[in-house]
Amino acid sequence: MRKFGLFVFLTGLVYARTFATAEDTVAQKSSASAYQYVPNTSIFGVFDPLSVQMYDKKFALIPYSDLYTASNCFSVKFIQNFFGSGFITDEMKDLANSKLSDLNTIGVDFYSGLWMMMRTKDNDNAYFIAGVDYNFEESGQFTRDLFHIVFYGNYDLQDQTADLTDSKFSLTSVMEYKVGFMRVFDAHYNKVTFGITGGLVQGLSGLDIKTKYGTLYTADDGRYIDLDYDFSIKTSGENKPSLSSFTGAGFSFDAYAQLYLQGPEITINAMIQDVGAVFWSNGPLKISADSTLHFEGIEVNNFFAATDETAAGNSDSLLEILGVVKEENVFSQALPSRLFASATKKIGNDAYFTLGTHFMFNTPYKPLVFVQAGRSFTPMRFTASVNAHTGGYGGFNVGLDLSKEFGSFLNLRIGSNSILGVVAPDSFTGAAGYATAVVRF
Repeated sequence: MRKFGLFVFLTGLVYARTFATAEDTVAQKSSASAYQYVPNTSIFGVFDPLSVQMYDKKFALIPYSDLYTASNCFSVKFIQNFFGSGFITDEMKDLANSKLSDLNTIGVDFYSGLWMMMRTKDNDNAYFIAGVDYNFEESGQFTRDLFHIVFYGNYDLQDQTADLTDSKFSLTSVMEYKVGFMRVFDAHYNKVTFGITGGLVQGLSGLDIKTKYGTLYTADDGRYIDLDYDFSIKTSGENKPSLSSFTGAGFSFDAYAQLYLQGPEITINAMIQDVGAVFWSNGPLKISADSTLHFEGIEVNNFFAATDETAAGNSDSLLEILGVVKEENVFSQALPSRLFASATKKIGNDAYFTLGTHFMFNTPYKPLVFVQAGRSFTPMRFTASVNAHTGGYGGFNVGLDLSKEFGSFLNLRIGSNSILGVVAPDSFTGAAGYATAVVRF
């Protein structure tokens, strides 16, 4: 009898467990397509697999595009005109001049691509990832004196020494072709996600200019000019960028990690992207010079606008006068790799708050710190959030992020982390915009 009672008890446990499992399965199926907004790791529109919700789908395509430009001194209108029409007004120059520091920055970043994520057949928590990216980064760092000489000339720098040291400029334009894997480890309470991708880099064009040391002394009444310098210029060559050819080749990889703590409802994300290098080998050119020059008996209102004949007094080129050494030499250029990290706290059922940072290596980019707060409107499958940041190529700015889902098939996200420069380009120094989508099948 005691054995029968034990049998009935164990049988009841089995049925109870089976019933509970069945209920869980039904609940999971009923909520598989329920709206679940996951904040992105950053306030940029880059590819972020940690925030992609697959619901009950097996396959997803993720196109994205992100443009960001900023400076600590140049207004958005200044940047637009400088790279566009080339016409810079005195008001634009004076506004930039009033915001100068000892070392100033400017940058333009454009990223665009198409990625896919696919669940593996044997494990719904494992994903195959593949994608193609176009990455363009252009940035510069310059001294107060260099700005003054370029835009005002050196006439009012008589009996003064202008400092040009540590001024630099870089440009990289590449295509990247990557594949990888991501895995979710679900402990039914907390959840951990890891992912890695890597692949081939196709170099389109590259440029790296560095001034290790540079000074320009202008004597009284412009009687003479002393130029002391040590600089190098590395360029991928004069070949026109083309997708059908490799001006350079290299490698890059990305890594992703997420920790979800169910108790406090906190999600911690970290991503590092585009760690790698490109080797320019198809007609690369290196130009370098380290010398001191004395110009006497000439008048130069703007040294950088002087003609060869004015500077040299004969038909010799200015580069020869500067003692430049030219050589074809294969060189490598580190990619502008990016680090994103953030922590998000869920507040109630519909709101969240995020604190995060962003840093770009191998550029004059300063650490960017941001805060973001948002709210979901579940019946509408819509989330709106606002953000603010400081750092990067520029300073303080604010942004807006909007996310809308259409069933479990499509998610659209648009926004800007630097909207002030969009609405008032004459006054603010940063502008940005992005758009991304998740199409599920």
